[in-house]
Amino acid sequence: MARKPAPLKNRLKRGRAQVAVLRPEDFGKSIGEICWELLRPVCPLDVADAAEQTERLGRQPAFTSAEATGWVVGALASDLAYYGRDEDQNALMDDPKLRAIEDEVIAALGPDARWYTNSTHPLPRFRRAGHGRGWVSITRATFDLVVAARGNGLDLVLVQTAED
Repeated sequence: MARKPAPLKNRLKRGRAQVAVLRPEDFGKSIGEICWELLRPVCPLDVADAAEQTERLGRQPAFTSAEATGWVVGALASDLAYYGRDEDQNALMDDPKLRAIEDEVIAALGPDARWYTNSTHPLPRFRRAGHGRGWVSITRATFDLVVAARGNGLDLVLVQTAED
């Protein structure tokens, strides 16, 4: 008999992300405030408060679940510091376990979810032509990636940091 998969919140924590949280929405707080609360105890921040956290997440355009492909996989598994060849990074999307986690997260948040990040897409195949890697730092790490989303009464926060 096939084993039942671990709960999604546990499978999210198996990647490289220092913060990997999918929890019920806190209707009294913005997604930036949720990120601030979750990051502050885990890593040194380059933002002074929740307002600055929200502002930095707002520098990249928010997007919908229809545009979210690769963001969860990238936050959980890409190597921010030693980026390697594009083929190696793009191959992460071929991992069935990572794809299943991402598909489940996107489905749980629903099609009307709003997604936020401080970075260009972590996987080369999803970047717009002519746009290299770039981000606005949120932590004091050399590299960081914050992916946050809100939808269907849930908040998602994924944060990966790396040093070279």
